[in-house]
Amino acid sequence: MEFKSVDKIFSEMDKKKEISNIKNKLMFDIDYKPDKILIRNELKKVIDDFIDYAKLGIKQNIIIYGSRGSGKTLSAFLTAKGLNDNYSIPFYYVNAREIPTDIKIYGYVSGVKIRGLSLDEAREKFDKKLKGKALIIIDEADFLKGSDALYHITRYTGANLMLLTQKPLWYRNMEDESVKSSMQPDQVYFRDYNADEMREILLMRASEGLKHYDNGIISMLAANIVLNYKSDTRIGIKALEILGMADKWNEEYMKSAITRAYMEIEGETLNNLSDRDLIILSALMNELDTSKAYNLIRNMEDFSVKNISKSTFFSSVNNLQNLGLINLIRKKANRFYTMEAQILLSDESIVTEKLKSRLL
Repeated sequence: MEFKSVDKIFSEMDKKKEISNIKNKLMFDIDYKPDKILIRNELKKVIDDFIDYAKLGIKQNIIIYGSRGSGKTLSAFLTAKGLNDNYSIPFYYVNAREIPTDIKIYGYVSGVKIRGLSLDEAREKFDKKLKGKALIIIDEADFLKGSDALYHITRYTGANLMLLTQKPLWYRNMEDESVKSSMQPDQVYFRDYNADEMREILLMRASEGLKHYDNGIISMLAANIVLNYKSDTRIGIKALEILGMADKWNEEYMKSAITRAYMEIEGETLNNLSDRDLIILSALMNELDTSKAYNLIRNMEDFSVKNISKSTFFSSVNNLQNLGLINLIRKKANRFYTMEAQILLSDESIVTEKLKSRLL
């Protein structure tokens, strides 16, 4: 045990900051939105539609599909910012995971409290806010609970609508034909980044955020993220930060950094799961057939799932799919059809570890 003055600690820690390899920590914030991005060819179609909207008043609603970390949200934000900077068209961002209902969307965009308001009254406040041209971005649109807002925005306002989702069949499976008829969107698919694109993204972050780095290791990092982690830029950026902070540029430490980054990114999602959803996810990892997984857990002694109803079970399964942890596939078993889960986690052991820590 060593006694030190507070001034001494400040001095020592200040010197450590000076020798740190981190130049700009903001570049490693997953939610940071840089001014420049890797422009996809798919994005040019979106920008072209928005220019027609701005200059000619031609509305063209857009749905962007893409997996996690494919740049959907960042591209939408910067495109909206460009629309505002060049044509003074305001934009509003809504995350449907947090704001899933029609009345909440109306209240959030219009900036009013919805408590005590009817849907019609909230819609009226919304219409007063939206006068003229505007862009409304709804992220994670597959979490929406209702379609009134989609119908109203596209049918009765001058606003253009941009929807973002990971589910390529979301629009096709939409049951409300009146909404589909009203929207008639351009559907844009953001393919996963290839290794060259991932390398350029990480090199941009490294040049802005680190004092020094190794091009070769970053190239290996990019290839690994594309090959093993579905081109998820979030994991790549977090791994780059870990590498930069340690300033260890070798293959062994790179692999360790990727594992740590994955645990942090996926771990955050798993941490937010209820005990019931985590147990159901674990059961699906052992038995992909959802009906068999239900029979597996309904007799468990854990109070979270003991005697769980089938409707509650499948509600949890749908939530796991919405979070991007699984994908449900309809398969034929003998003469009947069943739903089979495809686990989307790159490292399933993280679920086991989380479950053990919860049940201790």
